[in-house]
Amino acid sequence: MRGNTLMLITGIKSRPVYDELTPMADGLVHIAAAQGSGGGPLLRLLGDMTPEQRAATTVLYSTESFTGHNHLAALQAFDVFDLIEFPSNAAAVSGLDALLATARMGTRLYLAGSEGFIGTSMQVATSYGMNRDEVLREHAGSFVRRVWCAHCSHYSENVTKRIFQCPGCERHLIVRDHYSGRLAAFQGVKADGEVPGELPDNEELDT
Repeated sequence: MRGNTLMLITGIKSRPVYDELTPMADGLVHIAAAQGSGGGPLLRLLGDMTPEQRAATTVLYSTESFTGHNHLAALQAFDVFDLIEFPSNAAAVSGLDALLATARMGTRLYLAGSEGFIGTSMQVATSYGMNRDEVLREHAGSFVRRVWCAHCSHYSENVTKRIFQCPGCERHLIVRDHYSGRLAAFQGVKADGEVPGELPDNEELDT
């Protein structure tokens, strides 16, 4: 790997700091959103809630999974206010957006699943002015990366390789190790910027 290219990816390494989902006692209404393996933390959360808290809880669950885990049947066993199933993570995030648009004061949000799912869900929560003390986030499952292209602003989901081709601009990108909370993604920059067509060695990301 060429020296300048190495500098692009080995500077600041970061990931979000996550929580453990526990019932927030001051919540009047609870929204719990998860995908795939994130159903595991949701099951623990619901088990820790009082019957009154569960009766005030809406569960949003995406069955799209990177690990093959599906907790829908177990989640359906809980007596909650509502449980809504989604076929994809994007659909679940859209459902969360619609739900938060009508949310009232005292709503508490719980998120669980992949880094990309939590990041995009947090972007929605932030757009409605939810504070960090109103949201808990627990990572579960794979660390597949969501990558933002610095050249065309396209978002790529589920990236597992250090070098990949952006579907938006078709440039070959190298994935940096710094996670941006503002973008809810890692940044991808042109991989052959030094010598066009000459790409560094590829490798698996820490997924």
